Amino acid sequence: MHKLEQLYNETAKRFNNDLNIIIQAFINFYGVENSEYIINKISNSRIIWYDDSNRDDDIQNQIISSINGDELTEILKKRKKEAFLQSAYIVEIDVLILPLNYDLTHIIHEINHKIGSHIISIEPLIQISGISYSVEKNGIVEYDNDLNEAINQKMTLEILEELNKLGLKINITASWQEQLFPVIDSFYATFKEQLKNLNISGDLVAFKEKLGKEYFDKFSQLVFMCGFRARRSISKGEEVNYSIDRINTINDLVSNMKIHSETLSLTTKKSGAR
Repeated sequence: MHKLEQLYNETAKRFNNDLNIIIQAFINFYGVENSEYIINKISNSRIIWYDDSNRDDDIQNQIISSINGDELTEILKKRKKEAFLQSAYIVEIDVLILPLNYDLTHIIHEINHKIGSHIISIEPLIQISGISYSVEKNGIVEYDNDLNEAINQKMTLEILEELNKLGLKINITASWQEQLFPVIDSFYATFKEQLKNLNISGDLVAFKEKLGKEYFDKFSQLVFMCGFRARRSISKGEEVNYSIDRINTINDLVSNMKIHSETLSLTTKKSGAR
């Protein structure tokens, strides 16, 4: 048997054996009221598995899938081969790209992207992914992607902890997104439940309005700048640092968003009581 096929058989079997536990971990994280949504999103997932230990020139020697061969060929034509050699979720074709080495950190991270992904329009392609959205304008233009990646990694670590509680052995892989945790910690802690609801609903407009769009836009711009500098530091092998002033400015914006959200909720309750 070809090495790639052997790896695939072992990994696919392991994933299928773990699938119910994985689904339960997501239900534990998002709440039992979202069970049907989560089961529908995760069950029967379309997956392309890639061998990150193999750097063959032929993409067909590096990936394997149960997806029909003709369809897989068409999928490969639409994107650069590099897109299939790293973990990802491609929402417009509903395909997970996952590592054959069964790195659960990457697997849960990408499945959580699938949970939070919603297609708003096909032509042009407009999609929501958690707190990020993207539009097709001479290619795909993404907004708030670094912020979304950091939040998704925060959620991933909590879902992995749920897997651990359910008895699945976990080896957590470090991720570059964790370098942004000092920038988003207060935001995530303050709005975690709303962020979880956003992943389920996809109603990004309502989420931003509740927090105060002006405050949110300033916050997301600061996160973008921090992400840009973090990637540059990482590429140079330098330590990632953020100034106290920058963190304080971000935390002040989070406080303003919290006040705005609470005030809006109070006003809504009073209006509904009349």
